Amino acid sequence: MTSLAREERLRLASLLRKVGPGAPTLCEGWNARDLAVHLVMRDRDLPALVGEHLKLFSKRHERVDELLRDTPWIELVGKIAQGPTAWNPSSWGVGVDSLMNTAEFLIHHEDVRRAQPGWRPRELGTQVQKDMLPLVRALALSYAIRQGLHLVLQPRGFDSFRAGRTNKTTITVTGMPVELLLYLFGREAHAVVEVRESAPVSADEDAEVVGGTPDEVAAAESDSVEGEWPAAVRSEKKKRGPMVEKPEGSEI
Repeated sequence: MTSLAREERLRLASLLRKVGPGAPTLCEGWNARDLAVHLVMRDRDLPALVGEHLKLFSKRHERVDELLRDTPWIELVGKIAQGPTAWNPSSWGVGVDSLMNTAEFLIHHEDVRRAQPGWRPRELGTQVQKDMLPLVRALALSYAIRQGLHLVLQPRGFDSFRAGRTNKTTITVTGMPVELLLYLFGREAHAVVEVRESAPVSADEDAEVVGGTPDEVAAAESDSVEGEWPAAVRSEKKKRGPMVEKPEGSEI
């Protein structure tokens, strides 16, 4: 049985072949080739990917980025479809692949789909929607703190929950869990949701922060880069497998 992570990977690869390297995406400043380079680097050279943010690996990132940008488009997309190499933790079984890649490829598939004219929301099954709920919950607090909101999320078919400081403006967002995921991950303009604004529920200047433990609140308050996985999510990702160096002499 094919996992959703694998299905989304193959669907994204098929769409990339169709739209071409210059096609727009919802990732700000990225076209389809930029996204493809990112995904192949993520699959095949995690230290190079870390080099986007860590000086220690910056030269490696530049070298691998240049190599991938010079790769013919069909070959580059073929690497995405092929999946990670053996040294990458997400190749160590369906369970690890699902944990590391389901949301990644679902979101980036939608990044390409929804940037094209005439796109429509897909019909995704109940299990897919249910599987996205933990990640929606993990994103909610960071989003609410970053935006200065009291956020109420109402996933259709599931229990609602809230996050943020209760003395801030209340924003209620209703939609399917996948749509809420896209909304919280910075795709607000393309998420199929209903948004309603209302007054704060508390006038207390020291009103409580709901939606997380004190440690989670502190972590959320330290997150400031929109579009990055928040600390609560990054912490979970660290449990899914170590960062592994590419074996010497291996090919991208």
